[in-house]
This record gives sequence, C-alpha cells and structure tokens, in this order.
Amino acid sequence: MIGKVVEQLLKEGREAIISHTLKDSPLSVFCESYEEPPEVREILGGIIEYVCGNRSEGTSLEAVQESAERFLDADIPWDLLSDLVAGLARSIDAYICERGGEPESRTLFQKLIEVQAGLFDVYLKKEKKKREFLDVFQREIDRFPDTIAATFDPPTLAKLGLSRLKSMVEVESCTLFSVDGERRILPQFGDLVGAKPSPYPLVISGQAGRALFDQGEPYLEDTRERDSCLEDLKKTYDLRSVLLLPLVVRGRTAGVVVLSDGHRERRFTPEEIRIARSFCMRMAVAMENARLHSKEQHKIKETVALLEIARAVNSTLDLQEILDKVVQMTVDLCGVVMCVAFLLKEDIGIFVPCAYYGYLDDASWEEERAKGLKLASLGEETLQRLRRGEPVVWPCADKKPEEGLLIPNETLYEHGVDLALVFPLCSKDRLTGLFSLYYPYKSGGLEREEMEVVGAIAAQASLAIENAALYEDIEKSYFSTVKALAKAIEVKDPYTHGHSERVTEYALMIAEAMELEERDKQKLKYAATLHDIGKIGIAGKVLNKAGALTEEEYMHVKTHPLLGDSIIEPVEFLQGPRPIILHHHERFDGKGYPDGLKGTDIPLCARILAVADAFEAMRSDRPYRKALTLEEAREELIKNAGTQFDPEVVRIFLDILRKNRGDPIKR
Repeated sequence: MIGKVVEQLLKEGREAIISHTLKDSPLSVFCESYEEPPEVREILGGIIEYVCGNRSEGTSLEAVQESAERFLDADIPWDLLSDLVAGLARSIDAYICERGGEPESRTLFQKLIEVQAGLFDVYLKKEKKKREFLDVFQREIDRFPDTIAATFDPPTLAKLGLSRLKSMVEVESCTLFSVDGERRILPQFGDLVGAKPSPYPLVISGQAGRALFDQGEPYLEDTRERDSCLEDLKKTYDLRSVLLLPLVVRGRTAGVVVLSDGHRERRFTPEEIRIARSFCMRMAVAMENARLHSKEQHKIKETVALLEIARAVNSTLDLQEILDKVVQMTVDLCGVVMCVAFLLKEDIGIFVPCAYYGYLDDASWEEERAKGLKLASLGEETLQRLRRGEPVVWPCADKKPEEGLLIPNETLYEHGVDLALVFPLCSKDRLTGLFSLYYPYKSGGLEREEMEVVGAIAAQASLAIENAALYEDIEKSYFSTVKALAKAIEVKDPYTHGHSERVTEYALMIAEAMELEERDKQKLKYAATLHDIGKIGIAGKVLNKAGALTEEEYMHVKTHPLLGDSIIEPVEFLQGPRPIILHHHERFDGKGYPDGLKGTDIPLCARILAVADAFEAMRSDRPYRKALTLEEAREELIKNAGTQFDPEVVRIFLDILRKNRGDPIKR
C-alpha cells in the first residue's frame, strides 16, 4: 500500500516529501493487515492529490472530507488517519527547511493544515453523532424492563429484551442460548429457536469459550481467519458473522446472546458492541430477578398441585381417574414432554402403561400400551434400585431403539427426549409400578428440589394404588356377597340360572360402547347382578308357572322392583345401584312400573339394564315358552324401540350384535 503511495508521489515529482514519508509509521502495518481496504487507498489518494496537485485539477477539500467519513464508517481508527496527516506534516516541514521556506513549500504546508482542520471537523461530527447515538440507547438500556409483565416472567422478559436488542443493533437474528455445566449452549428464546432439527446443545470452546465463560467478555468472531470454535454454531444455524455476548450473573455466565445477520457478512462496530454489552449486562440482572421471582411462584404452584393431587387421591377410589389426573398435572408442573404411569403385572413380568400424557399420538400410545415394559429390559441393577425405592435417571442416547418408546432410547432421543426420571411406585415396601417423566434437554440437569417434587407426586400415586388395591379387595368381598344373593334367586327359579351373569355381561358391553365412566359401570354391574333380587318375595308357583299369569299374579310379579329396593336399602355399599334396580322395568313411553317414569327421567343405567334384561330373557327358555332365535329377539328390540326401550340404547346394542356377527355370549 505504502509503495503505491510513494509511486504516486514520484509521478508528481515530490521527492523531498517522499524522503520523509510514512514508510515506517503504524499505517504501513495497518495497511498490510487490512489487505489494502478501499477506504485507505481512497483517503491517501485524496490527501495527496489535494496537497500536491494543482488547485484547478486536484481533489477538493470537501472530497477529502467525504473520503474521511467513509474511512471512519469502515471502522478504521481515527488515530491511524491522524498519524497519516501528522506524518505528511513532518515530511512537508522537513521539505520547507531544506528549501529555505520557498513559497511552494509554504503552500503545501498551508494546504495540509486545511486538511488537518477538515478531517478533525469530520471526526468531531462523527464523535458527536456517536455520543448522541450512545445516549439514546443508554436511555433505552436504563429503562429496560419497562413493563410489569416482563419484570416477573422470564420468557416475556427474554423475548422483550431480544426484540429490543435486535432493533438497537439492527441485526437479522438475535437469540438467547441457555448454558449448561459443560459449556454447551442450546437456543432458548429468539430467532434461532426451532431452526435446528435436533434440539441438542453445541459446545463452545477455545478462544470463544475462554472469553465468554472465563472472562465474561463478548466474543467477536475474527472474519479474517477461520474460527474453528464457532464452526459448529455457524454451520448448524447457517450463519456467516456472529457476535456472542455473555449474560453474567454473580460471576457466572448463565446465558449467551448470539447476534448475526444470517448469510450476510457483518462488521460490528465498537459502539454496537458497547451498546449490546451494556444491554446484556442489564438484561442479565433483570433475568436473574425474574428467575428468582418465577422460582418462588413455581414453589407455590408445586404446593397447590401437590394439595390437589392429595385431594384427588382422597376423594375417589377410581385409580384410572387419579392416575390420568396425576400424569397430566405432572407434565404441566415439571415441564416434561411426556409422563407415564405403569402398573406391575407380576404374573406376566410386565409393567403395563395405564396412564399417559404427552406428545405420542393415539396409535403410538396404544401400540406401546399393548407392548408394555418387560422387567428384563430394565436390567437387574436397575430393578434392584427400584425395589429399594430409589429413583433412576435413564439417558436416552445409550439405549437400543427396539426396546420401545416408553423406555429411553435413540428413537426418543431423536424426537427431543434427553432422559427419563423414573420413580418406583411402592405399596407396603413392594414394587407395584413406575412413574416416568421424559425430559427434553435440560440445561444444568435435574435439581434436588425438582427430584423432591416428583418424589412427592410419586408417593401420592403409590398411595392411590394402595387405596385402590384395598378397595378392590373390599369390592371383591362385597361382590361375592352380591352374587350369593343372586344365587338365592336362581335356587328359587331354576329357569333363571345364569340369567344375572349374562344380563350383567350385556349391560356392561352397552356401557362400554356408550363410554360410561367407571363408577357408573360399577353401579351397573351390581344392579345387573341383583336386578331380580326382589323375586325372593314372589311365590315360587307364580315364578315357575307354565301358562299365562292372571291379572292378580302379574300385579304380584310387578312388585319385585320395590321388594328388591327394600331388601338392599339397609346395605350401605349398594346405595348407588338402588335407583337402577328400582326402575329397570320402566318404559321409555312412561307405561312401565313402578313409578311410570318416561324418557330421560329414567336413569340411563336403568334404560341400559332394561334392554339387556329383555334380550337375555328372550334368548332363554322360560316355563311358558322356548327361547327366541337371535333374529326374532332383534326384531322385538327394533319393534319396541321408542316405546318400551330407549331407541339410542337399542341402536348401540344392535351395533354390538352386528360387530360380533351374532350373539356375543355363546350358549
């Protein structure tokens, strides 16, 4: 570069100036390092033409000033420009001394003074603009955050801060990356979130790592050299030039903000870096305050959630209902992508998934539910830890994909699951199930407080399983009593042998097709088993009469729902089925007994029982007739739909017959 300047001066015949030129000044080093940027060539040429050229043909002072503006806009330091002019001044001064102060020399010196003044004027204007620029953005920085919502909510604060910084520095993308203990970064908020197919972190090492994590300083990529420590970042997100700024909290880098213009090369000026750094310092403090506030709020939310789970466990004995609620609340509370509760079937050696909430579609869930989780797939060491009541953390990356989607593996890893936290569900020191939480990549790993919360939730789930097991034992005992009562009827009326069991099966098929809740199915099961309990009070000769009943006998038979209701009235655990037993002979048109209820005034389970009871009776032999064929029984149901029977219940039952291609109960 300096050689070209000298060559130009030689052409102008200015040998005296050349003898004192800037060959040894810092400018020569600067020019070589910048590989002759056009701004340097332009300003040098302009000054030489103005100082050494003819006034009529040379460059004007205004043109030199315009070149100086471009020079400074290109981030070339003012000191180098000043050094250039000072060097020329020394050369001209020496030239004047040698020539004895000739007029031509004085003219050169005068013109150089004009150049110095003109350039300094440009510099002052630039500095004034910079100060105004910095003052404006400093006020913006001091005002941040300026909304109550942002003050207390980290995501809102982060998004607001990134948007503000993006507009201040005028970049295409601005992204906040979280940082883990291994100096790996992962996009958390901003433009690059979701831009990478696999949501797993990148390692920042080398010079960038030292600047960001050891020194807490911004790192500006050196565009003149290949910066290997940022190659993964740039390649992953298709970036060209990047500026990285640390968010430092209590001497630790808690996050990294990445600024970039995407595919375009960008030179960040010292002022832009200063602004961005100041803003990130402010943002780091605000983010930490918001995080602490959010943490306190989350603790309150955890307490409320645990109370709600405890309330659910104590308010119902429906295990499925409890576990469904627990897994959903856990996903919402713990920020996991999936939560599954398993129950152990020891006889077949499989943990059966019984409750799920997360991102799997219905087909995948049903497939995994049918497959279950084999004890053998967990490994003996893991099983021993679970049996001791210890939680297990499973990383996904080291598992084989054929083990299924409910145990962490490479397939889940590819879909964003980094690890699973598995708590054992125990009852009386016996392993009864698993409670699994599936986490996305989690900066910093699992915290102790988080493990404690999940442990408390698992304890409530264990209690629910224990309560359900106790209830099941009691229910079995109760139902044995109920079946014993039903047998008493069959002894009195041998033609009804097996009738209650078959009616119960039909009724539960209809209830399942209508998607009734478990508690309603339970009531229906008891009611169907005991629906004819009142016939104990009906004379045997009437029940077993081969011919048609007299009016008096028929009126006597019609009392059996009321008799049945009076029999079970003192039994506390049968209060739920009572209305079903009492009203299973009501008709949809209101002409039934005992109360003449009509339409939907009749309990739904009683309407279901009416269809199941009638169909089973038609398909069985009676003292006064032989059993009807399947087609004859179907026709009777169709004929009486809307009068004797609820038409919707009939429609659903006929659909069951169609799907089973006949009577689902083989006789």
